[in-house]
Amino acid sequence: MIDFTRGDDLPDVDLETLPKRRRRAIPAPPTSKNRPKVQFGPLQPVSGAAPPTRDEDPSLWAVHDELMRLDPTGSRTAFAIREAFDQAYDGLRTGRWDYSQLMKTEKTHIGTLVEMWLQREFRFEDGRELDYRIAGEDVDAKWSRNLYEWEIPPEMYERGNKIALVVWANEYTIRWALGLLRISESGLLPMGKQRDRKRRVNDEGRDSILWVHRDKVLIKNTLLHLPDDVVEEIRRSSSGQQAITTLFRHAQGELVDRAAVVAAGQQIDSAKRVRDARRTLAHEGIVIFGHYQPHPDYAAALGLPRPTLGRFVSARLAPWQEGDPEPFVEIAGILWRVARDDDEVVTAPALPEQGGIGA
Repeated sequence: MIDFTRGDDLPDVDLETLPKRRRRAIPAPPTSKNRPKVQFGPLQPVSGAAPPTRDEDPSLWAVHDELMRLDPTGSRTAFAIREAFDQAYDGLRTGRWDYSQLMKTEKTHIGTLVEMWLQREFRFEDGRELDYRIAGEDVDAKWSRNLYEWEIPPEMYERGNKIALVVWANEYTIRWALGLLRISESGLLPMGKQRDRKRRVNDEGRDSILWVHRDKVLIKNTLLHLPDDVVEEIRRSSSGQQAITTLFRHAQGELVDRAAVVAAGQQIDSAKRVRDARRTLAHEGIVIFGHYQPHPDYAAALGLPRPTLGRFVSARLAPWQEGDPEPFVEIAGILWRVARDDDEVVTAPALPEQGGIGA
């Protein structure tokens, strides 16, 4: 047994030497190098092969049906993928938001994070030999940043043809897909010179995928899709508060998720920073709606996206007048609409106080 008492006489860390506040990180600017291929989803068949029918592979279809039961719309899978990317970026500590800002080892780790978040979201049992056990079948999770480039190890086909859960997502085209593939020798390219003897799927293997969700829209990475000059202003901000205020000033009409707020601000108390940004931007006529009621209803009434858990939407408002064609909502006894570019700037109405990050 380890004796944990032997360190009792050691001096504590000298707290006076520790930094009093964490410096704001300025991540390297994104680049176009080594980004995933521009892809929007699975392609049309080219080999004449097709996914097996229910009679041909009932086990594969049992896994398919269980995944559809757990996630009929794909929203839970999309959430898991979004969480995996955001964990890889680690915006709170690094300020990063773009795949090209990751180190090589971090890029390879995304597959592990996707695997972990899928298991966390759906509570899959551990497999006997592979990653998961779904509908009584062993299933191995396979991730690739480029569609159809999953790496298949020999154990997936040398000791019986195993089931692979193939996952792909692209932050830049905002797409993802998830399917099932019964691995077989005929569906794989010849072995290359890799020491691990992994192989990729050929056209027959590609066309044999039984898609559970295809051509799906990924939860948007807010910072990634803002104009370059706006993102650069956020990146170079002298404080987290300034960065968050800039974010909501320029991302009007866009859903902004908590990961974007945290990456921009790099501060744990992001809820307070959103509230402070709301007060600052009110003088510019801009409101920030959160996910607590009645904020989502206000946003929807104005024709804006409805904020969901941990998300926000900002917009500049102007008083609604009889005859204005825009939708409107009553806030603090006055009717408001989304402002036009040529509307005079007026102070935004005070929104109802709410608790938590959506305040």
